[in-house]
Amino acid sequence: MTVPYWLNGIKEYTWPTDEDPIVESMHNGAHCLFYDPSVHKDTITYKQSLQDLCDWANLRTDDFTERENNFYDIANIVKLNMWVDDIRKQGIVKPMLLVYSDGVKMANNGESRLRACTCIPELTHVKAFISTSVEHRKKFEHLEEITTFKQFAEKCLAGNDRQQFMFTLTVPEAPYGIHWYEYNSQATAPVTPGEQTCVLTLRNYLQQHPNVVFTIDWFSNKVDWDEYLVLSSGGYGYWS
Repeated sequence: MTVPYWLNGIKEYTWPTDEDPIVESMHNGAHCLFYDPSVHKDTITYKQSLQDLCDWANLRTDDFTERENNFYDIANIVKLNMWVDDIRKQGIVKPMLLVYSDGVKMANNGESRLRACTCIPELTHVKAFISTSVEHRKKFEHLEEITTFKQFAEKCLAGNDRQQFMFTLTVPEAPYGIHWYEYNSQATAPVTPGEQTCVLTLRNYLQQHPNVVFTIDWFSNKVDWDEYLVLSSGGYGYWS
């Protein structure tokens, strides 16, 4: 049975701090964490490809941007179009989080970066943290092991004081210790509009381009979103 670790809630930390979510995630030696600066994207399993997103969006109905259960993926349409352009300019900023169990490296966060890579075939490798059980330690012992929040923050280039991090941890019986993480980054802030802003902006876009067909090529060519931008009360945010 799959355990819904996301129900553990999100813990927030401001770096630097004496608290250590990385130590906590090890659950007294049950789990370990590694950093791989060069994971081939084809070795990573993830749930929704860019083509999947295109196919879903192309089946839209008239109330597409009105239905709340669509909002997350609608936001991804706008952000992915922005991210492809941004990644071409500055590369991938944030390390992914992969979890390893049953011989599979699963993307638990950062899979949007893999979707963006579909448009950038020359980008074949990504940097990632890998969380797993101690029984798999030998498989990753050639990599740098991350044992403290300080190491983790350094890999995230968290050089500024008051850097905000968020984590969702698992339980000792889980096959990995960290379920999800995120942090704010000045480098990605300009291309991380909030969900509601994305929904309102795409609604404007579709009103002017009702017959648009979403394709890989559409995501490869940056839309001038300023023409359609509607800022919600949240405006642009850091979390993405």
